[in-house]
Amino acid sequence: MSLPAHSPTGDYPATTPVHLLDLEAAADRLTAKLPGHRRQTETLAREAGTSVVMMAMEAGDAIKEHSAKSPVSVQLLRGHIALNAGGQALELRPGQLAFMQPNVPHD
Repeated sequence: MSLPAHSPTGDYPATTPVHLLDLEAAADRLTAKLPGHRRQTETLAREAGTSVVMMAMEAGDAIKEHSAKSPVSVQLLRGHIALNAGGQALELRPGQLAFMQPNVPHD
């Protein structure tokens, strides 16, 4: 069974040789917009096919299983999540990062 691959679309930050990203400020922005909206996302950087995307989710929200053509990392800043990746059930807490090879199904 082939999973849907995520293909990014939309507006992206300007290309630059170096991106300095304030993750806490981005998290604050998204968290402020979150109540009643289930999920908020913002692309913080995109270069050479690699995206840095910040996502805030309300408790109980879920992302459908999918895969990506590129490696994927999921870094948790706040709260906790259950991540299913490559047949493994992971519980991520703040400060943890999961890194997946291309085409690994995850939700």
